[in-house]
Amino acid sequence: MKVFLTTFLFTVLVFNAYSQEQDSLILLNGKVIRGEIKGADVDFINLKELDKKGRVYDTKIEKYRVFSYTQGGMETVVYQQNDEFNNFLTVKEAKHVSLGSYDARQNFKPHFVFWSSFALGLTASIWDTYLLQKSIDNEAYIGPHTSGGFFKSKPSLFPVLAPVILSVGWSFPSFKVKEKDMIQKHLLNDVDYYRGFHRIAKQKRMLGALKGSVLGIAAGMVTYAVFKP
Repeated sequence: MKVFLTTFLFTVLVFNAYSQEQDSLILLNGKVIRGEIKGADVDFINLKELDKKGRVYDTKIEKYRVFSYTQGGMETVVYQQNDEFNNFLTVKEAKHVSLGSYDARQNFKPHFVFWSSFALGLTASIWDTYLLQKSIDNEAYIGPHTSGGFFKSKPSLFPVLAPVILSVGWSFPSFKVKEKDMIQKHLLNDVDYYRGFHRIAKQKRMLGALKGSVLGIAAGMVTYAVFKP
């Protein structure tokens, strides 16, 4: 047991040391890329990047996408304020926007958006299979059913509207950034930080609504296939 604990502790320390020695760069959209920076030219930053499967590959990152990069423990700020290239923010403002975007990527979870969209997508899909009694009583009706109800009408394209409406709809409501979701708590009430946070949170809400509603529709179609008379 003592040998195991010693080995485990040594592994953790080595991993932490390696993580601290890694070079990194932060993009203006809040993404952080870690690896080994090999150099920088006028337009690109060259680095060896490690993917999730542990594979190392060479990549180039366009400088206009980068706020700063850290190599050997030294940070170099790439971003420059330049109206000609639509860089209207100052270096400080751009840094705060990038940090806000980073925090939103790490901590903002649109759970309510996903599950409410799932429920609406499921509801739309199941309701689409409801056959009205007045449709059966119509002289032009042709079908095997003599009474209305759920799962008696074939699905239509109506539920497809749900992902579009929900993903666009969830891009509008404003919300308050919760302090518990902030990593950079010293930027509380900073306008630029909130701008970056809201930008990424908006994207995640739209994507959450899209995923939730599509899965809800799929669940409704499976339900129809199982329970159709």
